[in-house]
Amino acid sequence: MVLSLFVGMLLGGVGALLAYGPALLYALYNPYAYLLLVVVTGRTAASFGWAVLSSVLAAFGPILSMLVATIFASNAWRISLGDDGASMNLMIANLVAIGILSYLAKRFDRWGDVAAGSAAGLALFDGIDKAMPGGPEHVPGFWPWGVAVVVAITLGMLISLGRGCDRACSALIALILGASYFVFLTGL
Repeated sequence: MVLSLFVGMLLGGVGALLAYGPALLYALYNPYAYLLLVVVTGRTAASFGWAVLSSVLAAFGPILSMLVATIFASNAWRISLGDDGASMNLMIANLVAIGILSYLAKRFDRWGDVAAGSAAGLALFDGIDKAMPGGPEHVPGFWPWGVAVVVAITLGMLISLGRGCDRACSALIALILGASYFVFLTGL
């Protein structure tokens, strides 16, 4: 539990350093390194309560590091989990939800498949935001390499969280969530 906070702080420190590098590298690191951390902490939790607590701590770890980094940085506006307070809150809620869904994916029924697919679908949301021109968090140059990384992370989540033949059900749920968010952003 405390380890998830410290690892989150360490990852947040690395993210604060990468904020001064190329925008594409920072967009690939933030929030996907934190996403992988909450997947691991959620999946390895002993119970639902521990999954919630460790996911919250893993999501707040990077924020603590970034707050400390803003003290030392002259242009601290670049170091954030989102463009503004609302997008940062949504990112934290997304990370915590992915951690909880990763824990629930351990179930051996259809609800476990739904949880695994939902976690992978939520992981797609940020990648869609960054790849869509005119989107709220569009990063120039994110297409096609950034999208390939997001798809690889999503497939890795489906493989690690899903079970056997039920991975197809989880993949379908992730595809439905990603496609519906794409349609929502484009306004079709």
